[in-house]
Amino acid sequence: MNILVDGRICSLFSAGVGTFFTSAVFEWAQQSDKDSFYIILPKGLDSKYELPSMQDNVKLLDYSKQFPKWLPNIIVLQLLVPYLCHKLAIDLYYSPVPHLPYFIPSKVKTMVTVHDVVNIEMAHTMSWTNRLATSIFFGQAIKKADYLWTNSHYTKSKVEEYFPKRRSQSMFVGDSVDYHYFYPKNYNKTEREAIKQKYGINQRFLLFVGSLEPRKNLEFLLNIIPSLYKEHQIQLVVVGAKGWKNSSLRTIIESPEFPKESTIFCGFITNIELADLYNTADCFISAALMEGFGMPQLEALKCGCPIITAHNTAMIEVAQGKSGATTVEGYQPEVWKQAILNVLDEHPAVNQQQLQEYDWKNIIQRLLTYISHEQR
Repeated sequence: MNILVDGRICSLFSAGVGTFFTSAVFEWAQQSDKDSFYIILPKGLDSKYELPSMQDNVKLLDYSKQFPKWLPNIIVLQLLVPYLCHKLAIDLYYSPVPHLPYFIPSKVKTMVTVHDVVNIEMAHTMSWTNRLATSIFFGQAIKKADYLWTNSHYTKSKVEEYFPKRRSQSMFVGDSVDYHYFYPKNYNKTEREAIKQKYGINQRFLLFVGSLEPRKNLEFLLNIIPSLYKEHQIQLVVVGAKGWKNSSLRTIIESPEFPKESTIFCGFITNIELADLYNTADCFISAALMEGFGMPQLEALKCGCPIITAHNTAMIEVAQGKSGATTVEGYQPEVWKQAILNVLDEHPAVNQQQLQEYDWKNIIQRLLTYISHEQR
């Protein structure tokens, strides 16, 4: 089978979907070594991506020099995909996001992955360009795709709720983290201190990983960290949010009452560095308002780091019932503070056996069964 893959996520770095893409597609290609995978890179490969070693049945199609840099990826794919489907005799077109270019030949099967429904339920938090793009392509892709892949049962339930009439009535569910990076490393005290010193951490610390989207609710954590720092010497380390100076968070952080040393902003770091922090942190924390999956939560657990996360959406699915995981209902500051103190005092261990369902090899085996079954 010849499989054409939308690889634009590799042209414009996105940590969550990008990690999903590289892990899923390369494991898929490894298990389907008789199939050929063609990954379209409309604007080349972003230097931040750490791709696995290339396999013989995977080919990168770099079109960065064939189209002007100012031309949006969506337009480039509209032009390229129908052409490549004919040229390469494509059997299946796969997009890791809900977007199907027009004029794909009818004989070519299509599959998209849905990661969340933020564009429907929290559209006000998105930029107007993202709202416009999703309004044109999101629903159309879900309705027309021959196969649908959702990252969680929560997302699956939302697709069923908002799109009852769609071509693919059955849906595949599966997601995980990159196991090449995220696993327990058992650092000794000296190694842990060296990692902390690298980032200027000098106390027990909570780790937040995520973007500056309002739904990540970082503002809530920034409002409770001053008292935790002053009373219990607990710091907050923020990964992936270097642009806070251009956000509403600036008012909080630059307030005279806000203890600057309580919060450390790391910006972008590599997966190796992130895994080091997961393996060193006293606790991972997320107060998000909505998650389609909860990848940072799972990355932390896979590294043996206990987590505290909001009791909503897909985060419940990842965390509830897992040793080392605490969920908090609502957003009462004192309740969150007490949960943090409990976890840091008790140091709950993570049971890796409870995470066995999140294994890419098994997920892709199930995916291949799903595709095969739907082709009948």
